[in-house]
Amino acid sequence: MKRNIYVFILLILLASSFKYRTKSRETMSEPLPAEQADIAQKTANEASFDAFVVNMHQANEAFSKGNPALIKSLWSRKSDVTLFTDSGVKGWDSVNTVLDLSSQQMPAGNIYSSERISSQVNAETAYLLQTEHYLLPSGKTIDLQVTLILCKEAGSWKIAHRQASNIKTVKPLAQPNFPGKQLKPDISFNF
Repeated sequence: MKRNIYVFILLILLASSFKYRTKSRETMSEPLPAEQADIAQKTANEASFDAFVVNMHQANEAFSKGNPALIKSLWSRKSDVTLFTDSGVKGWDSVNTVLDLSSQQMPAGNIYSSERISSQVNAETAYLLQTEHYLLPSGKTIDLQVTLILCKEAGSWKIAHRQASNIKTVKPLAQPNFPGKQLKPDISFNF
């Protein structure tokens, strides 16, 4: 009798397990065409954002050597763009002036590196948090924590806001890679 009860319980468990697996497979159906289009759009936005970040890092490298043209080409020309360092400026004309002045202050022979902390990409806007490191020929470093807000203009990402703060106590996520260079942190400079 006990054996029959055990067999009966086992059959119930097997049947309920099969029923549960069937329902799980039904709920894991393929995405609808509209959902697939959304996924493809997100992937395209993320790919274009990643390409923008690569271009921006190349532009920052040129900027660190005194050439502001590339970084300026990545900025929006709208009147509400902002750049915050020690003080803030608003509008493209003011941002343009600050970028020119800052690039003139950069000594030749700087080495630039950066680490992405976080980013988020949407259809028309994105943000990027990163640390930037500039190794000066004197051996001193400029370490910045940077927040960027980007917007899409005519299908291309443009910088709408940049805020950079000196990192007084250097604690990057990873040490900047300056092979063979002795680092001397704690120089104060923002751009």
